[in-house]
Amino acid sequence: MESRDQAGRQVKRIEQKWGFGLAPIKPDVQRGRVEAAKTVLATILQGHNAALGRLDDLSTVKGLFTRTYKKDQWDWFTVCAQLSYPSYKEARQASSTLQHLRQCLRDAKWQAAMDAATTLKAAGVPDRLSSFITGTPVSLADRGFVYVLSTREAPEILKIGYTNRDPLTRAKEINAATGVITPWGVRGAWMVAHAHRAEGDVHALLADYRIRKDREFFQMPFAEAARVIEGYVVEAARAPQGVSTAP
Repeated sequence: MESRDQAGRQVKRIEQKWGFGLAPIKPDVQRGRVEAAKTVLATILQGHNAALGRLDDLSTVKGLFTRTYKKDQWDWFTVCAQLSYPSYKEARQASSTLQHLRQCLRDAKWQAAMDAATTLKAAGVPDRLSSFITGTPVSLADRGFVYVLSTREAPEILKIGYTNRDPLTRAKEINAATGVITPWGVRGAWMVAHAHRAEGDVHALLADYRIRKDREFFQMPFAEAARVIEGYVVEAARAPQGVSTAP
């Protein structure tokens, strides 16, 4: 947002205190989403009768999973946290299966609808919806996150760090710190074991892009950083416990 000072000069104003992806959700919007999640949960667990007259609820919940993997909405990461941080693959599968389930219910293809519900159960969607409905935070056990933040004004200056809590809280803390003028938004977050060590491994893999050795800032396209981090996470999951995959 821009305005002019008393001398007529343009002054850029920053109104929001949160970065892209971290937008708070209005209470009435959240209530509608929770009711939709209740319909979908009942449909998966109890059968198609729970969705009669409420097919749009399936579209609403499909949209929640869609925004978590497309990352194109102001509240995408807020929703991702509410859904217990599904991976890109998990969110995309849930979105497409919910769309298929809605089509089956609309066309009265009951056996196909049951098969879609079974797929959603196997993918753990009921647990995610239960957490969403109750607002219960996900249990991290011994896991944490490697996260990537950036601002809309400088999208290729990336802050890559780790947290043993949830990255939504960490991002809010960073934005509340003294000296932060432009709020940081979450570009991506990966759940990992031994998050502090994972951060060090990722920093080593991206060393050529590091702006300063003693700071966790990197200048590079997010897509390239995400590719490297995703590859690291996949390899770490395959490696024997306790083995680093960094060079």
